[in-house]
Amino acid sequence: MPRYGTIFRGNEERAELAKEVWKATIAALSEAGPVSTANAARADRYARATVEYEALYPEAAEAGPVTIGPNGGDVFSFTWSAVEKLNDRLLKLEKAMFGEAQPRPAAEKPKQGSAPSDEFLGSDNGLRQ
Repeated sequence: MPRYGTIFRGNEERAELAKEVWKATIAALSEAGPVSTANAARADRYARATVEYEALYPEAAEAGPVTIGPNGGDVFSFTWSAVEKLNDRLLKLEKAMFGEAQPRPAAEKPKQGSAPSDEFLGSDNGLRQ
């Protein structure tokens, strides 16, 4: 495990969150298969980015994407932008570690005459007179 106490000096709450995220990510990777060195490094980056995201998100959500600037005009929030970029980074790391979800193949349609309702509607249930 990376030394999150040293990385997040003076902020024990962030260090603990990083440890929890790292452990959960490594556990999920272990369930999916053997953990590679590359995925362990990605898990570290994922934990650090998650901690930063969790720290910035409340402020960005409260202020919104546009704030009032010093001259009274609308200004785009850099905190909002940072949260969006961290969100994108987290998604890319998740895809790199776990792959992208694939849709399930669609179930085949039942053959005509094999549906349970055919017993009551008859074989010519497409025609109504």
